[in-house]
Amino acid sequence: MNPEPDHRGTALLLIGWLIAVSLPYGALIDLFGYDDVLREPPGVVLTRFAAAGEPLVWAWAGFAAAALAFAPLALRIERAAGLAPGWTGVASAFAQFLGLARWVFAVPALAALYGAGDAAQRAGAVAAYQALHGYLGAGVGEVLGQVLLIAWTARLAAKFWADGRRRLALVGAATLPLWVAGLSEPLGTVLPSLPLVETTPFAFMGWEAWLLAIAVVWLVESRRLRGMASKSRVDPQRRGRPVAFLGQDAVRAAVPYWRR
Repeated sequence: MNPEPDHRGTALLLIGWLIAVSLPYGALIDLFGYDDVLREPPGVVLTRFAAAGEPLVWAWAGFAAAALAFAPLALRIERAAGLAPGWTGVASAFAQFLGLARWVFAVPALAALYGAGDAAQRAGAVAAYQALHGYLGAGVGEVLGQVLLIAWTARLAAKFWADGRRRLALVGAATLPLWVAGLSEPLGTVLPSLPLVETTPFAFMGWEAWLLAIAVVWLVESRRLRGMASKSRVDPQRRGRPVAFLGQDAVRAAVPYWRR
């Protein structure tokens, strides 16, 4: 696949998004013990949420916003890779946003009620938390969101493979079994007999590393292409060939290493 004009811009946006999603994620680990805390009883989760206070709500808001921001970025990545814009990346972003938004708009009230209410109110807060966690968290955010993300990743990796970018394709494909195995955790809330495999954090880290590799490749190729184009303007002929052929030389020089 030949580099396109938007490769550099897409790569920079991708790196910016990776930073934007990592900051609130790190805050959630620091403030809330995410994601191990989600395996605790609901009362423990609500107590820890209330104790962390407003900074935790802002961290969840940032994480949800970063998930939603992936929607336009997914389309731009597809176009830069030479794919027709699809819907799986956009749908995944919206599904994960809906799952994460419960921590901003619903859980704070439940945590406050659990901490200050009587026994009946505490039981109600736990029941509401479990319902939201099961439907929006496990069902919409994790299962639906991750299945759609698996489809988006597989499509992009297949495109790289078809274009001869075998290394990028294999790295992306390597995250897919981790995503699939990680679905056992949210599905386990309704299928207790399902073996639990906690691979989602590793899938997420590997997937982010893959996106960073894509960004780096596109930046390197764009820089090489601009350098060759600049050189061709300074030296209009090379071995007797006119300028028209130098653009093709630049493209061939920019791509070969990443096609191996």
